[in-house]
Amino acid sequence: MDIFYNIAVPYMFLPLLGLFLSAGLTCGAIRLLPRLKMVDIPRGRHQHENIVPRGGGIAVGIAFFTVTALLLCFFSRRDLQLFQELQQFLRNFSLPAAVILAVGLLDDKFELRSYVKLTFQVLAALMFYFEGCGIALLFGYELPIFLSLPITVLWCVTIINAFNLIDGVDGVAAGLGVISSFLLAAWSAVSGYNDTMVLILLCFGMSCLGFLRYNFAPAKIFMGDTGSMFIGLFFAYVSMQYSTKSVTFTALMVPLAAVGVPIYDVFLAVWRRTWRKYVSKNADSNIMQGDHDHLHHRILKETGRSGKTALIIYGLSLTLSLLAMVTEFLRTSFPTLVFVVLLVAIFAMIRYSNIELYDTLTSVARGVDVPHRNFLFAALHPALDALLVLLALFICQHVYGSKLLSFSWGPWWYLLFLSPFVLVLCFSGIYRTFWLRAGILQYYKLTRLLITAGTAGYVLNGFIWHYFMGIGGRELFSASGYYLVFWMMAAGFILAERFLLHYYESFGYRRLFIRNQGKHSPMPRVLIYGGGLSCRMYVSYMYCNFGRRGEAVKIAGIMDDNPALKNLNIYGFKVYGGIREIEYIYRKNHFDRVVIACDDLAPENLEKLKKFCAAKNIELKKFICTEQ
Repeated sequence: MDIFYNIAVPYMFLPLLGLFLSAGLTCGAIRLLPRLKMVDIPRGRHQHENIVPRGGGIAVGIAFFTVTALLLCFFSRRDLQLFQELQQFLRNFSLPAAVILAVGLLDDKFELRSYVKLTFQVLAALMFYFEGCGIALLFGYELPIFLSLPITVLWCVTIINAFNLIDGVDGVAAGLGVISSFLLAAWSAVSGYNDTMVLILLCFGMSCLGFLRYNFAPAKIFMGDTGSMFIGLFFAYVSMQYSTKSVTFTALMVPLAAVGVPIYDVFLAVWRRTWRKYVSKNADSNIMQGDHDHLHHRILKETGRSGKTALIIYGLSLTLSLLAMVTEFLRTSFPTLVFVVLLVAIFAMIRYSNIELYDTLTSVARGVDVPHRNFLFAALHPALDALLVLLALFICQHVYGSKLLSFSWGPWWYLLFLSPFVLVLCFSGIYRTFWLRAGILQYYKLTRLLITAGTAGYVLNGFIWHYFMGIGGRELFSASGYYLVFWMMAAGFILAERFLLHYYESFGYRRLFIRNQGKHSPMPRVLIYGGGLSCRMYVSYMYCNFGRRGEAVKIAGIMDDNPALKNLNIYGFKVYGGIREIEYIYRKNHFDRVVIACDDLAPENLEKLKKFCAAKNIELKKFICTEQ
């Protein structure tokens, strides 16, 4: 009987009561909200076609606080510690939540201005801070008030708006609330974090699940700003509680990953709107104004269905959170898992940030303004290189430092490792290179400079290790190996950054353009005739200048009469054969245009090509590159 009362009731029955209570309140809201004229009429950026009640998030809030109050009553005579902790939670969370729910309801009714909502979001964050729930500790270090207060406000406002912004497709915000709650509850239970937090998260997740039953596509009700801001406020509070207990970055990864998808979406929104307004000088762009480029909009364009879009976003959140949990459990035995998680996160970021990358690269390629552009590259590249060197040092220190070096680190070590790279690169004149148009000689020169900087740094640090710290023998050998790993990583980061910059300007820029501009309009598929130098020039022309010509084409492959080239890859494209096999090539790889990229085409082959193109209604062009 004790097991029933101590486990089944608080961990099963009361959360299930939250589920049914939320579902029942949502059904009532579906009938009541239209009478209060709280409905969402399809217009502008909206995805739905019918009038839908709005403001249903109040059902989640009422259900959650009701069940939490019942938990408080349940433990009042059974567990004094849990009772006090739940009481403290309600004391800290209730008033900010009431403010956010009230503002959300008013917004769903009257559509308040953005700055009004922002004001009350800041007010809720200040309430958290002065109740002692802010971010006062980070990685075990106590923050001064001039840091902890703005960080707390910024974090709360970010998380609240992250869930608000991502609530643009049926079921996304509520579903992420369910997934994040259950994952954090499981994490808290397994890691022995806090029984009270487990109960709170279970009740909140069940309350969101009851609402999700009617909010998943096709939605019968929308949570509106009432629900999305309330969910964001809850996870802002929960994540701040985890931050005070986490003394390592990997321990903090789990709560961050649980809300990682909304955070990523709000980061993209700020980047995108800021760039368009202040760099691209787009008069129609406004940082506080919504657009159609959020994460859910992009996935919806690919899938065409709201339900599938929500499931993909659920999958992203679930994958990222589970990877973070596995990393934390195995970080001592498999420290490389941290980098696996980072690589997965970076891949997802690049995969879904194509619009921001395209906007950025468009402005750079077309020239925001040439003096301005040159100044930006000249000013930012030294700072970026310094950050990359420090990143390499940070990674080596935390992964290999304790294994290879027995002496302690001081702040001046960062200067010793960083200064050779900064001095050699700055005084070499390498920053006068415009890396968007760099050639192989510039990369060769940069490599030599990095070798020089690495050698100078090794000599400098080796001298200090041996003559000032008395390190020698095997320990000096370990320190030398440590520096070698650091140098290879720093040089690799610097070279990779240049290469990626060059790649995205030439190849990635075109791919992003095709993804954003050509997705909904047919692009001509081009077969290039000739695999020589003219072919290379044509490919470069299409990849580097297409944006200015306003044309996006897809290269289907290359045709060349030289039998030695058949089935090989040239300039990144497959050679299918010669003119004799053009019928076979057309059947296997349909194309709409043939571009002749050679000057020595035999007359009979040209005639045969003309007849074939005329018969198939294929456009025939010739690429000519001359000096005038």
